[in-house]
Amino acid sequence: MHVSERLLQLYAETNAATRTKLQDTIKQNLGDGKSLSVSFEELTGSVNNALPKEEKSATDFAAWIKDGKKDATFLPYYVSLLEMYDTVLNKEATVLQSAPVDKTTVNETPVVDKSTETVPKSTTVDAPKVEDKPTASKPRYTPEVPVPSRAERAKYQRTIEPARPRRKSGKWIGVLFFLALLIGGGYLGYPYVMDLLEPKQEATVVEETPKPDPEPVVQEPETNYVWLASKNVNLVSEPNGTTVTYIGDIGDRYEVMKEENNHVEVDLDGTTAWAPLDAVTKEWPTRELTDSTLLDWVNTNLDNDWLGESIPDFFAMNEAGLTETIGAPYGRETDALNAYAFYNGGFFVIQQDKVHAIDWTNTQTTRDAFSSLGEPVLETEDAVVYESETYSLRLFEGTNGQTRVRLTEK
Repeated sequence: MHVSERLLQLYAETNAATRTKLQDTIKQNLGDGKSLSVSFEELTGSVNNALPKEEKSATDFAAWIKDGKKDATFLPYYVSLLEMYDTVLNKEATVLQSAPVDKTTVNETPVVDKSTETVPKSTTVDAPKVEDKPTASKPRYTPEVPVPSRAERAKYQRTIEPARPRRKSGKWIGVLFFLALLIGGGYLGYPYVMDLLEPKQEATVVEETPKPDPEPVVQEPETNYVWLASKNVNLVSEPNGTTVTYIGDIGDRYEVMKEENNHVEVDLDGTTAWAPLDAVTKEWPTRELTDSTLLDWVNTNLDNDWLGESIPDFFAMNEAGLTETIGAPYGRETDALNAYAFYNGGFFVIQQDKVHAIDWTNTQTTRDAFSSLGEPVLETEDAVVYESETYSLRLFEGTNGQTRVRLTEK
């Protein structure tokens, strides 16, 4: 088990008063300067050759505690003493008054006038008047044959009667033509006349509002991400450095800033840190696992008596709301990114004053219990990761047979 994970377990098993007494004892022993291995032997009566021989003072230890336990030099020394706190405190005659734990709180978008164009009123075109056709002049009668003389008429004994005049048919033809024209014109012109008699509404012409030109789309640069591919990855302050800025867990996702010297620089909530390339992956598969299926597994396979509320409700709480709901924690710690609130049964990870993850500690849950969820997103020798659309469920296996389960809101 990684020493940082062991530290989390020890913090879940001990109270703040005990840890404060132990820290005061360590400061008193270190004094102005002393080798960490010698200090360990004096405090416990046991020898630990794995501890560094480098001399550290009480001032260095206090600064390490205040800085969030980033330097890896003190970490194994402090974890070893925390495991044997009973021996250390029983051996020490005087226990200093515990100092109050510093608590930090992370403080946390043309009217266009409708012009009406008046349509000119329809004009009436009067049909041309039909003039009467002038009557033809009467022709002078001319006999077709010469008029016989009286003697001839007497000879033939027949009476010559005057010729009949021609009928005046042209006048009637003109009248009939005029009537036909009048009737036909009335038939054809009736709709136009009625249209003139009906009241007209002035037609309005609505001009379409011109559409504005679409704004140009700004092409944003593509964001690259990496995921931690192993458990407990040390994110250091510089490439190949030893100062640990933050210890990340498998499945954590970070935005990539740049790559250098087999390391990748990531954005750690406004702070930059460096992760080794062999501990990250740029490909993260997806699985068809629903939120309800994943939450049903958590409610069935984990002990949730210490929570007392529906699990999704916690992810909408800040630290004050959490305390109001289930009470004050018995312990609280911070690091460069998160705050940790410890309760009997597990602890909450609080990021930017909002519950980010829930951890169940010292569980007996095995890897086989996760098989009902299907194929995991990522699996290693000591960890396994499942993900739905909203949540990430992770199992961490320790060397002592105990396991820790974390549910994170993505």
